[in-house]
Amino acid sequence: MSIETVVTLASAATAVIAILFCAVRKALKEAEASLLALVPVMLALGKIHTAWQQTRRPQEDDVEREEGPRALP
Repeated sequence: MSIETVVTLASAATAVIAILFCAVRKALKEAEASLLALVPVMLALGKIHTAWQQTRRPQEDDVEREEGPRALP
């Protein structure tokens, strides 16, 4: 292989690596933006889940009333 061929191959390889680097970098930035956009949604879903769980739990007053002794008529 002549020096011209080596220089040409090295130049082409450098260009390919630069293009791949830019493409991967752009894809990662877009993925980061998408994930950051989901953060408020996840926080809201967490709040909804917590509120739903609280409505499903029996209230302390209700538990005491159910467990209290019943007077016979």
